[in-house]
Amino acid sequence: MSLSKKTIRLYLGLVLICAGGLGSGVMFLQPWRSCPDIDDSSAGCPATSQDSTLLGFALAVFAVGIVLLIMSSRPVKVSPDEIGQFGKLD
Repeated sequence: MSLSKKTIRLYLGLVLICAGGLGSGVMFLQPWRSCPDIDDSSAGCPATSQDSTLLGFALAVFAVGIVLLIMSSRPVKVSPDEIGQFGKLD
């Protein structure tokens, strides 16, 4: 059983959207960090340059997933030669 390019793009896009969304959420909330000087919650801590880079990477993965999902929903163009005799149903 072989999968079409459209199906591969669909599933890869869904996986990348899930991974990018989850990664973005985790990097935005930073549950491992604590800043008792500023705030008691981890969301009040300032982000380091590494955290910002990882957040940007996760958002880029999310965006690539959306592009793949959009590409998989486009209709496939079929040439008249590929249609064969079924193209002449007049």
